Amino acid sequence: MLAHKIYQDQSSVAKLESMGLSVDDFTFAISRAIYESRRSSPLHPRTSAMSRAWDEVVAAFRESVLSGVRGWNYMLNNGLEYTINSELGLSIIATSGSKDTGLVEGFPKTKNSKGTATESLVSRNLDLFESNDFEHIADVTIDSTKTYVFLYYFDLSAQEVRCELSLPSGMSGFNGHNKIDAWSERIILPSVPFSAAIETSEKEFNEEIDIVLSRK
Repeated sequence: MLAHKIYQDQSSVAKLESMGLSVDDFTFAISRAIYESRRSSPLHPRTSAMSRAWDEVVAAFRESVLSGVRGWNYMLNNGLEYTINSELGLSIIATSGSKDTGLVEGFPKTKNSKGTATESLVSRNLDLFESNDFEHIADVTIDSTKTYVFLYYFDLSAQEVRCELSLPSGMSGFNGHNKIDAWSERIILPSVPFSAAIETSEKEFNEEIDIVLSRK
């Protein structure tokens, strides 16, 4: 298994820069997700608030990274929503995590169990990459990218969302209910207070968006 490495504070900033990212990309996404989660009323299904939050995390993160000419794009593959940078050989998926998310001394895992598509991406991380260095790779596809997980946790008692961008290296569970619980890298991101919520703007898309669908 790959060696476990944790980035925090300035080392997190430097690591993200090497990946074509910034802390603001993540705090913006979380701030928008906090607002969106509040739009769920007691009349909505119980899972509504966190479902809305995940939707907005994905959308707002993409909005942030696609706002500049940084080589980012997105696609749907095997039921997973990827944000990808083919030049860097990098892809990102977002999911909620456990209470240890964003804590340097913690042992985070995904909140919910994951299926075969997630197991495949973890295997690709281990099989295709032995180095943490990013090089420009020509003509790469989703199958040859290193996939990180944007992990976040809504802490109601602390009134904040903790988050990190981490590279999965293993899964475990029972009766087929496996969660990602091993990470070769963890990039700790700043916590976002609930008070930092950013209202979700209504946007019109005039261009037709191409969604890549893969066979299952």
